[in-house]
Amino acid sequence: MLDVKLPADAGVDSVDILPALLGEKRNAPLREATVHHSGQGKFAIRRGDWVLILAPIGDDNGKQGESQWLQNDRGYAPHTEAGELFNLATDPTQKQNRYATETAKVNELATLMERYVTEGRSTPGSKQKNDVEITWDGRGGE
Repeated sequence: MLDVKLPADAGVDSVDILPALLGEKRNAPLREATVHHSGQGKFAIRRGDWVLILAPIGDDNGKQGESQWLQNDRGYAPHTEAGELFNLATDPTQKQNRYATETAKVNELATLMERYVTEGRSTPGSKQKNDVEITWDGRGGE
């Protein structure tokens, strides 16, 4: 909007939303995927209808986590997988963990996340150094 050229390390995960503000129609999303990072250090990545939680459980509500009654009320079932994968189009309440059955989708999203970590950004541009060391095993778990 201001026609200012930014340095390569400025706003590395930002996208230009001016077309949306001007009401221009898009044929594709602004982002390839969205990375989520919790206050406790857990990562997740969403692409289209799919979300991959790169931790054994997406509950990140501090030491105590979600109460057992809430988990029971929502129908959350315990599992032994290293991560969680949900199709939000068919399972918006995230009850059906497909991590074990949709391994191709897990690998696709984990590989994309690994690329973002390696490149230090989720947008086109020159490789950047991450602000902090990022430790995760790439497929879930911590």
